[in-house]
Amino acid sequence: MNRITRALAVPGLLVAGLALVGAVRAVPAATTLHLQLDRSSPEADEMLSETPASVTLWFSQAPQMSGTSVRLVPEGGEPLELAAAKAKEDDPKVIVLNVDQALPDGKYSVVWRAMAQDGHTVRGDFSFMVHATR
Repeated sequence: MNRITRALAVPGLLVAGLALVGAVRAVPAATTLHLQLDRSSPEADEMLSETPASVTLWFSQAPQMSGTSVRLVPEGGEPLELAAAKAKEDDPKVIVLNVDQALPDGKYSVVWRAMAQDGHTVRGDFSFMVHATR
């Protein structure tokens, strides 16, 4: 490669590199990440003054419901018998577990498992407390 060709190649590579960086930044972050839990209600370690009507989980992607489960477990006990969690019809990234019974005061763990559209499975858990003010 002669000096003129080399002198023209360096700026060309620099422009191509900057274009590539710009293209990578243009891809939304949610499309590059694995399925993950973004937030919940109740939140982890939250203290509630009454039984929540539901436990709601917001995921970064819509999980496959066939591989997704949510359980509510009182401290030192067995999982409560509740109807299966369901995806919201208007937003399949949101999974709702309805709590159709009063919860006695105490600590409760939310144990969840979710399967991404690509079959990748993630799991997690967090706790909240119920302390009814009487």
